[in-house]
Amino acid sequence: MSPTERLGNYLAASAGRALSRVVSIKAAICLLDALGLAVAARSEPTTRAAVGIAAKVATGAAAATIWTDGRQAGVGDAVLANGVAVHAHFQDDTDHDSWSHPGSLVPPVAIALTENDTVEQALRALVAGYATINWLGIKETVSRSLITRGLRTSPTFGTIGAAAAGAVALGLDAAQARSAVAIAAAATGGTLEPVRSGTDEWRIQNGRAAQGGLVAALLASQGVQGAPDALSGPKGFLSALAGMAEPPAEWSRDPDPEIMLEIMAKPYATLGDNMPAVMAADVARRRGLDPARIKRVSVTLWRPYAEYPGTAFKGPFERSVQTQASTAFAVAAVLLHGDVTYDMGVDLRADPALNALVAKTTIVPDDVNGALDSTVTIELDDGRTLVGSAADAPRTLILQDEARSIEVFEGRLAAAGRMPGAGVALAEKLFAASSGKGSLPVSELLRDLHPAPGNV
Repeated sequence: MSPTERLGNYLAASAGRALSRVVSIKAAICLLDALGLAVAARSEPTTRAAVGIAAKVATGAAAATIWTDGRQAGVGDAVLANGVAVHAHFQDDTDHDSWSHPGSLVPPVAIALTENDTVEQALRALVAGYATINWLGIKETVSRSLITRGLRTSPTFGTIGAAAAGAVALGLDAAQARSAVAIAAAATGGTLEPVRSGTDEWRIQNGRAAQGGLVAALLASQGVQGAPDALSGPKGFLSALAGMAEPPAEWSRDPDPEIMLEIMAKPYATLGDNMPAVMAADVARRRGLDPARIKRVSVTLWRPYAEYPGTAFKGPFERSVQTQASTAFAVAAVLLHGDVTYDMGVDLRADPALNALVAKTTIVPDDVNGALDSTVTIELDDGRTLVGSAADAPRTLILQDEARSIEVFEGRLAAAGRMPGAGVALAEKLFAASSGKGSLPVSELLRDLHPAPGNV
C-alpha cells in the first residue's frame, strides 16, 4: 500500500486503540507543557494579536476554548490562537527525528475537537499526531532534506500531524483519514527565513499549520477527497517539498506510539538546537563560576545545530527572536543569570554585560558527538578553567517525568497569578485520568485551567 494509505489505515485504527500506561502518561506530560506555555505567553505580542482576531462565539458545538484566557472562539480561530501561544516563547517540546515542535501543532487540534469528550480520547488523538510527525521525518531523513531546501519542518510536517490528530479525534474511517492526510499534504509548508532573520512569522507558521490540519480533517469528514498518493506520488509531498524520489524504508511500517517516550521538553526559552549548549553552560556555572572573571568561552555543538539558520548570530540583536536563535546569547544568559527566559530576549538584548560575554563566546561545530552532546569550556582571568558537559545535566530537564512536569506547570500557572497549588491539583487530576484511574472530561480540564473569577 502507499504511504498515504498506510497512514490513513493507522489513524482509523488509532481512535479505538488503547494506549500503554507509559505512553498515556507521557502524552499527559506533553499536554500539560502545551497548556502551561500558552498561559505563560498570554502577553506576548504575536499571541495577543492571534487571540485578538479570533471570532468570539457563544459556547456550543462550534466553539472551542482559547487557552490563554479561557474565552470561547470558533474552533478554527481557537486552534490558530492556541498554536501561536504554545509556540510563542520558542519553548514547546521537540521531536528530534522530525526537527519539529509537535506541542504547538497537535494538542490544539486534539483538544479543540474533544472538548465534549474525555481526556482519554484527546490523548489518543494527541499520540497519533505526534507519532505521525515523527514518522514523516523519520531518523532525520526527510527533515534534513526539507531544511536543506529552506523549508521549516514544524509547519511542513505539522499540518499533516495536526490532520492526523483531527482524524482520530473525529473517528474518521480509513478512507476519510487518508483524505485528511492528503488534503493537509497538498497545503502545507513554511520557510526558514523568519527564523534566520529573527522576525515574528515563525510563531504564526505553527498556528496556521495546526489550523490547516484541523480544516483538512473536517473537510475529509464531509466527504472531500484527497489524492490517494499525496505523500509519495510523482508530484506529491516528498518529491515537491523534500526533493526525494523514493520514500524512506520506514514509511513501509506504521507510526510508533512509543516515540512519545523520546519527546523532549525545553527547559529554556531558546531554539531547541541550543538546548545542549545551555545545559552544559549551566553545569559549568554551578561549579563556582564568577562571571566577572570570564576571559573566554568555547562551546562545542553538533554541527547541524551549529549551522542551523540563526544559531551562529552574535548581534547586534535588534529583535528578540534573534536572541532566541543565538547559541552565544543563550550560553551567555545562563552563565550570567542562571536561566534563559523569553523576557531576557526582550529586556536584555542590548545589555552591555551580556553582549560583552557573547563577544567572548566561540561556537565550535562538532562532527564527532551527537545531537544531545555539548561541552562548554570557560577560561578565567586567573588561569583556571571550568568545563561543563550536557551529559552531566539532569535528564529530567528534557525527558520530563511526572514530578518535573508538575513542578514546571505549577510554576507557569503561579506566574500567571493562580493560587498556590492550582497547577499541582490540575496536573494530578490529569495524571490520574491518564493512568486509568477514572475519567476526566476535557471541558473540566479546561475549566480548571481558567476557573471563574474569584476562584483563581
